[in-house]
Amino acid sequence: MSERLQVIFLSYVSEDRSRVLPFYELLDAHSLDPWMDCKSILSGQNWDYEITTALERSDIILVFVSEHSVDKRGYAQKEISFALEKIKEKLAADIYAIPIQLDPVDFPWALKDIQFLQVEGKSQSDVESELLRSIEAAQKGAKDKIIEAQSKAEVRWHLDEAKSAYHGIPGYSTTIQRIAVSSTKYTQVRDIADHVNGILAEHSMSSRISALSPMPASYNLMQSEWQRTDTFDAIFQSAQIVGRILSIEYSLHWYNAGAAHPVHAPRTFSYLLEPVVHLATFKELFRDDRALRAIQSEVRSSLASELNLPDAGLADTNWIEEGTKDWDDFSNFAFTDDGLTINFASYQVAAYAAGMPKAKVPYKIIVEHLEDHVLHALGLYRPMA
Repeated sequence: MSERLQVIFLSYVSEDRSRVLPFYELLDAHSLDPWMDCKSILSGQNWDYEITTALERSDIILVFVSEHSVDKRGYAQKEISFALEKIKEKLAADIYAIPIQLDPVDFPWALKDIQFLQVEGKSQSDVESELLRSIEAAQKGAKDKIIEAQSKAEVRWHLDEAKSAYHGIPGYSTTIQRIAVSSTKYTQVRDIADHVNGILAEHSMSSRISALSPMPASYNLMQSEWQRTDTFDAIFQSAQIVGRILSIEYSLHWYNAGAAHPVHAPRTFSYLLEPVVHLATFKELFRDDRALRAIQSEVRSSLASELNLPDAGLADTNWIEEGTKDWDDFSNFAFTDDGLTINFASYQVAAYAAGMPKAKVPYKIIVEHLEDHVLHALGLYRPMA
């Protein structure tokens, strides 16, 4: 089985850079593909874009905790806050957090149930050995879970990367993590990979269009490459089979050279496996419009809670309601063991700083509204009248 290279993201505050660099060098010496902003972001690249896409690619996050990263308001540094959000979202789906305590300080709540590595009072060699063992265990655990899930479902998937680049004014750089799907049980699943990869390729081709119209008034070849390069990344997040439905989740990222900030959006794909049929729209999963009202109520409440808006003001409430008013607003959905996960793009239901929020709709709320073929594929039963 082939899977993506497991990137290790190092999350820290700038005051601790000199203390964290030896950890980067240790991982690099062991070919473990560490990612650290001061080592991995090139001149001219957009910091926000590179941090976000690195976190999206990461399977292991090292969170360095010190007296510099904690103050009376808690974790205020944007990078660590972002990392903690990704840990909260992804931990159950094979993202592994390894907290490293540089100083004897309290841990953030998101890490309180995770075993940490304590530096104080240990030799450098003991710390290094413990960290390498933890990473090895995390990588093995992630691979074992993938193998178990694929064997149980009798469907296998693996990834490879397709890259393209052009050095122009502007140029472009695109990267797609393409998926391949196979099965001895479901004979048509290769169509799924063709469909997913075709849509991602369309995004990649669209990102190259600007190269057809050089803009010497805005860019020139004396600028660093990344100051004049439009960037697109399609990053695989997860694949899950529930009953006879396969859901695949990606995150898509765009940055146009010179823009104020990047654009981030989810892209999900769900398929019946027998026969292979694309569940193309959210609305087609349900028998009537009553489902929309039930889903809106659950999702809006969940988002207000997730975005820490229990006493949301009118502006916040309106933003959430505007971003969840129609069937099409729920177009990025995925089936999980206990419900439908709805993914939202940046700006859709909250400010840019909120990232790409998610909400879960438990099956018990929607089971009576599901179409028969979806209900049966999930192995669910409609409640008796």
